[in-house]
Amino acid sequence: MKQFEFQIEKCHLLRLDYGKNLVDQLSSFLEKEGIEAAYVSGIGAVKNAEIGYYDQEKKEYVKRRIEEELEILSLSGNVSLKDGRPYPHIHVVLGKDGNVYAGHLFSAEVFACEIFLLVLDGEAPVREFDRQTGLFLWS
Repeated sequence: MKQFEFQIEKCHLLRLDYGKNLVDQLSSFLEKEGIEAAYVSGIGAVKNAEIGYYDQEKKEYVKRRIEEELEILSLSGNVSLKDGRPYPHIHVVLGKDGNVYAGHLFSAEVFACEIFLLVLDGEAPVREFDRQTGLFLWS
């Protein structure tokens, strides 16, 4: 087990821009502010989302594009370092008309989105390739 300990540094509330990619906007903000470790939560609505799950046998992501308007029922994740840059690892539950889609968030076009970003003070976890899983995990 890996353990990291942090103090809470500060909190940002972000309203993301309409029509822009959610993950790209978050990544740009993290880079601009120099945020390397954080907790992420969010609510809102998106369209044209790409989500996926990790196929443990094949050791690759299986992606699905959902070309419709969706409510963000849950968005949570964390920020650490990957290849020397802040990396937001985000999972979502999206829904519409009783249909629910969930998984790793690769991209989504923002309709309206509010992000709660809890910045952590301490040495940021670094993601490195793990041969056993095929994933980039905290080292």
